[in-house]
Amino acid sequence: MSRLSFYRKKSAVIPELRPMYKIGKLLLILKLCCIGGKASLLKLHLFNWAMLDSQRLQALQLSAEKKELLVGVWGIDPSLNMALSFAISEGLLDRTLNGAYQLTAKSESFILGVELLDQFDTETKQLNVIAKKITETMVSQAAKRWADEV
Repeated sequence: MSRLSFYRKKSAVIPELRPMYKIGKLLLILKLCCIGGKASLLKLHLFNWAMLDSQRLQALQLSAEKKELLVGVWGIDPSLNMALSFAISEGLLDRTLNGAYQLTAKSESFILGVELLDQFDTETKQLNVIAKKITETMVSQAAKRWADEV
């Protein structure tokens, strides 16, 4: 009788799911698009979701121009939550009393040390268009609309 064996090969993890890539994106978002280098979890998820598709990012850029969030709903990515936990445990982010995430002195030196803005040069250009024009108020108003619709 013949015997058939299978061996599982290691498969590469796509960059979008790699924790260090996500942490880099988080630091970039907080540095370029968040007042005081801090943001709510919902705002971080909004930017992360928008950066996955050029049309979504354009909608966010248009929202920044019009000073009104035109995006009604956005995705929540569990891998972003995992990256936030790693970033906090490494001292790259702090949690404020109101639950927001904030850059630390260590994250500022990390951003400069690894030349993060140059590493994410395309994303940096896109996020610089939005800058700090998407406010927490705009994000919370969109979230309130979710509650009103239910």
